[in-house]
Formats: sequence, C-alpha cells, structure tokens
Amino acid sequence: MTENSMDLSYQMSRQKIIFTGDSGVGKTSIINSIMGQKFSEEYEPSIGVDFFSKTIRYKGHLIKLQIWDSAGQEKFRSLIPNYIRGSSLIFLIFDVSKKESFQHLVEWINFITNIEKGNIVIVGNKIDLKDNREVTNEEAEKFCKEKKIDYFEVSAKEGTNINNLLYTSIASLSIFNALNVEGISKENLIQTLFQENLDSFRYQNDTNENNTNNTNIKNDVNQSNLTDVNGNNNTINNNGLLKSQKKRSMCGC
Repeated sequence: MTENSMDLSYQMSRQKIIFTGDSGVGKTSIINSIMGQKFSEEYEPSIGVDFFSKTIRYKGHLIKLQIWDSAGQEKFRSLIPNYIRGSSLIFLIFDVSKKESFQHLVEWINFITNIEKGNIVIVGNKIDLKDNREVTNEEAEKFCKEKKIDYFEVSAKEGTNINNLLYTSIASLSIFNALNVEGISKENLIQTLFQENLDSFRYQNDTNENNTNNTNIKNDVNQSNLTDVNGNNNTINNNGLLKSQKKRSMCGC
C-alpha cells in the first residue's frame, strides 16, 4: 500500500458529521430518518452524545460516515467541543415553528467557529407544521445568505428533503474530490450518490425537483466489488444494505 492510498483510507474511515443545535429541534429525528428508522412522536432528549454509523456507496467505494448527535441542553454544552473538533461537516438544526431556536443560530455559529472552522450547514426542521410556522423560508434563506452558509428545510416526520440534505451536503466533502477522478460536476456527483444509495433510506419522496423520479432507478453497482478502506468485504444484508451501527457515548454529567 502506497503512502497516498494510506492517506485516502484514513480519510474514508473518518468522515465525521456532527448534528447540533437547541434541544427539541429534531436532531435525533433527522438522523433516524437518515438511518431509515421510523419517526417517533415520543420526545426523549439526547443525553450526552449519541453515535451512529452509516456507509455510503460511490463507484465501488464505501465511505463511512460517523454521525454524532449532540444534546442541545446547556448542561451538556461543555461536551460538544470534543466532538466538533476534526469534523468534516456540521449540521446546525433549528425548528421553524420555534422562533427562539432560529434566534439562537448566531450564538451556535460563534460557538462552533471558535472550535472548528469546518463546513456548517443550517437546517430548518419541522416544515410539516405549516400552521405553527414562526420562521419563514425567506427569513431563513436571507440569514444564511448573509452568513454564507448553505440552508435546507426538511421534515423529519414526513421524510421531506432528507435525502437531498445528506447527499448534497456530503458531496462537498474533500473525500469526493479524491474519488472523483473523472471530474464530473457536483450536480452529477449528487445524482450518482442518489442512484447508488436509494435503498438505504426509508423515505424516497424528496422535494428536490431534480431527484423526485430517482426511486425507479435501480442500483447497478456490483456489490461483489465493494471494499472497505482496508480492502475487506463488508457485511451485506439480504437487501444489499451494509449493516449500520448505533452507539451511545456516556457521560458523567
């Protein structure tokens, strides 16, 4: 193994993604939707930090996403810097039906950027609560444009725009620059990620107009050629999906 391939393997094994924001904005629900789990109406605040692992396929490669779900309560705030450091992508979530969670974004952005100058994506969740909405799309987009931060609106409950959020955001990760030897456009890269990973989501009804018809596209990746960063075969279940894991990071708080 060459030195360059060792560096690439290290990158692939450590695509660290953080979900943060106020308590109760739906961070865990968004992650559960990404992981293909059913939405739960019961609210249980995260304690400390939860860890999820999801594997993404791209042109015969497996990219392992380490997804960290941080508690939003103030008493756990001191734990977050340890997980933000070294992250590839940070999803900052707010609740469009709670103006206060939107107003706290400035505080969160300052908190994050003092720790890690990583790639932040702001996400407005709970757009299914149309009658209770307190933050308009225009208001949120204006704020994010001023901050030069990408903005997405989703509904974890209905699965709206979840696929688009994940694949459009991770397409900006540096690992894809290394793997994208053909030099395809970002739009085509996102389309390829959609096509090769359709069966890893429970929801397929994204609002992204360019991808609404992707549910009929069959994955033509030869799974026998899928290798992890160490060149080993991964465990694949009967649906052709790589097994994902969830672990909880316990704290002494």
